[in-house]
Amino acid sequence: MSTRKRRLGGWGFEGEGFAPSSQLVEWLEAHVGPPGPAITGDTIQMPGREPQALPLAPSHNISTEPEDRLAHARGQGLADVIRVRTGTVRTIPDAVVRATSAAEVEEILRTCDERGIRVVPWGGGTSVTGGVNTPDGGAPVLVIDLEAMSGLLHLDTQSNLAVFGPGTPGPRVEAELGKHGLTLGHFPQSWELATVGGWVATRSSGQESLGYGRIESMVAGLELVAPSGKWQLPALPASAAGPDLRHLVMGSEGRFGIITEVTLRVRARPHTTVVDAYIIADIERGMAAVRTLVRSDLPLSMVRLSDPRETLVAMAVGLGSSAFAPLVRGYLRLRGVANQGCLMLVGAKGEDEDVADALTAARSVLGRHHAVSLGRQPGRKWQRDRFHHPYLREALLDRGWATDTLETAVPWSRALETRRQVVNAIAETAAAEGERAVTLCHVSHPYRDGTSLYFTFFFRTAPDADRTIARWAGLKRATSEALIACAATISHHHGVGSWHAPWLEPEIGQLGRDILLDAAQRFDPRGILNPQVLLDPTDRLED
Repeated sequence: MSTRKRRLGGWGFEGEGFAPSSQLVEWLEAHVGPPGPAITGDTIQMPGREPQALPLAPSHNISTEPEDRLAHARGQGLADVIRVRTGTVRTIPDAVVRATSAAEVEEILRTCDERGIRVVPWGGGTSVTGGVNTPDGGAPVLVIDLEAMSGLLHLDTQSNLAVFGPGTPGPRVEAELGKHGLTLGHFPQSWELATVGGWVATRSSGQESLGYGRIESMVAGLELVAPSGKWQLPALPASAAGPDLRHLVMGSEGRFGIITEVTLRVRARPHTTVVDAYIIADIERGMAAVRTLVRSDLPLSMVRLSDPRETLVAMAVGLGSSAFAPLVRGYLRLRGVANQGCLMLVGAKGEDEDVADALTAARSVLGRHHAVSLGRQPGRKWQRDRFHHPYLREALLDRGWATDTLETAVPWSRALETRRQVVNAIAETAAAEGERAVTLCHVSHPYRDGTSLYFTFFFRTAPDADRTIARWAGLKRATSEALIACAATISHHHGVGSWHAPWLEPEIGQLGRDILLDAAQRFDPRGILNPQVLLDPTDRLED
């Protein structure tokens, strides 16, 4: 598999990036304002604090190297990247151990439980919710990196069940299954780095969830190691033997235990993939069209609708060849949807004939909503770039703009109002500081009863790291309160981590939180596992 080196203080791999186009820079200057101070990764400082000694066996693969500890101190949220880039990381682990088996995880957890050593499980380290950040306090912290527990462990071709190690990243999942003509079909934007265990622990959803389902629909069986012992849940097609206890593991974010094995439902690899593009007059008609498509039960793999502002930004970053976007804008002006037009991507996978039939039927549905076809070039462009889009964040920080995302899910009847409330919350919070912030939104992961809303917002960096993070934290608090007020979920697929934890109880209720606390006590009586995620209501956005 890949030997590319991970970047420190940024997304992805060294030597790769996604630079903003000149059109996007002009758009940011016009709508957000001139850039603030650049936040670059040119002068990352290694931590000076010496690690506490940990009583682990010499046979374990233990690292106390400063760069390794710093690389495992924070996840991939905006505040994480800023902290690492500016040398303001306040807590780092004392050591990193790369476990190679469930038995080794058991042994390490037993020692940590006896000695009061706090443990952070680490898969791909891609959390954008503070889910893998080193907890503060005086007790030592050990990161258990699961990268060595990777690969396809067993394949049942008759049942289409595949057993993977928790540290298996997305590309390896597909490479291993591809040898057998199979796929999992789980493609979150973090696919290149995120792992099977992380997907399960955060209840991840891939970009093609309309066709393949969310990760919880793919999980057939699990193995979890906790301080209280090992827990195995067998792979069964269905069961009425009480509540489905797999869901105590899915979404537990390392608070209940460490996932050491996952049995996944896999399927035949599709012969072809096609993504058609459309423009529809406005967001209201666009959402109506998405609802119609989903309820038509067409075999589509994805439907994605960008609001007018995100559509304009898509034009600014190319939407195809450099000559294509101006032609599209001119065409849209002729059709009268130049200012409020919304880009829609509709995808299908499978045999050639089946894909053609599904997309022809979708085109008929969208024709009734007066959608304008843009052909397949925008879809091909999106497919080529979709796993590189996260690199844009660091390229903008290099220039003095900050960008972040948040996501939710809400019934259709509240989708438009939720979008309006979140966009207004961001704009008003920035204005109170004398700044401008702009927000893009797209509809994706649609369901019969509702949809995910995915927001991207931009703002200027402040004079120093602490003030930039405070600016970001103010926007996060405002949007979280807006989501709760709209009775929307605090997270559709990024998880809770530590940053969303203060807003979990309003969604699940006090009794629900108490039930989870009781479960955590059963799995981890001394509270050594990832103690600040999921259930700790402390506001840690500015840590």
